[in-house]
Amino acid sequence: METPVVGADPLGSGPAAFGREARHPLAGRRRVVDLVATTALLVLLAAESVVAGGGIVFLSLAFGSCAAPGNTCDEAFGGAVVSVGPVLVALVLVATLVVCVLRLVRRLLTWPFALVGIAAVVAVFFGAILLVDSAITHGI
Repeated sequence: METPVVGADPLGSGPAAFGREARHPLAGRRRVVDLVATTALLVLLAAESVVAGGGIVFLSLAFGSCAAPGNTCDEAFGGAVVSVGPVLVALVLVATLVVCVLRLVRRLLTWPFALVGIAAVVAVFFGAILLVDSAITHGI
């Protein structure tokens, strides 16, 4: 009969018995570059979202020309665009943050999703500009 060694793992359940760890440590150039790029893009997305949301609210000043002779405005539609635009920007920001954090936790490639979020905020901003412009008709 064998005599147990003091301090030895009787079940053999130590890390050496598994052969591999459950998760690979954050090592290697690809993972570090993805983490740094994603973080930089998410910071850029947050700043862009603040500027885009403020810019959409700033579009409400375009309705100051509605009192001019010959101009007609659909103020209800323009007001809806100015109200809903910043909410859409915030939703894009939150959705992008959630997707990126989940992908980073699962150690999947993430930076393209942050880039898509940046493009979506730009699309919402320019869409709001086009809709507000379509709500104002310049007569003279």
